[in-house]
Amino acid sequence: MILQFDNYCIRDFSPIDVIPLVKYANNYAVSRFLRDAFPHPYTQEDAVRWINFVTQDSLNLAFAIADENELIGGIGAMPNQDVNRFTSEIGYWLAEPFWNKGLMTKAVRTFCGYLFANYNFNHLTASIYEGNDASMKVVKKVGFILEGVLRKNVFKENKYLDQYIYGLLKEDFKL
Repeated sequence: MILQFDNYCIRDFSPIDVIPLVKYANNYAVSRFLRDAFPHPYTQEDAVRWINFVTQDSLNLAFAIADENELIGGIGAMPNQDVNRFTSEIGYWLAEPFWNKGLMTKAVRTFCGYLFANYNFNHLTASIYEGNDASMKVVKKVGFILEGVLRKNVFKENKYLDQYIYGLLKEDFKL
């Protein structure tokens, strides 16, 4: 799968992504607002394990964000189950040298369009931790609205943080 936007794309992960994945993911500024499953420090072993996992799982919805040279981030969706089966949570990260250029907003918009067009999702959510103002701006620009705040629901860096839940309905999405 390749989704093009500007001079960037969202594409499948590949073994060639190991080195840039370590280069960009091994950054505390990147990992600080992500789940603990995204380790810091981020080692070559972590990168190989991740690439093997996502390339061997045909049901996986995790993709690389890349420029013309290399991987510069990641984006994915985690479908819910049972009565929430038409909802999926999205998540993303971007290498620090590419921050504040509007790139992630375009990537998230492109990815949401792909999810709504190719899967039976009616509702996409994004879970953003207290203090991650940049990510909140990204989802708002794409059209997500704040649906709730789970107070002190996340334990990160030895403290409790609020968790902001943003949502986007298929009927409200504009590419």
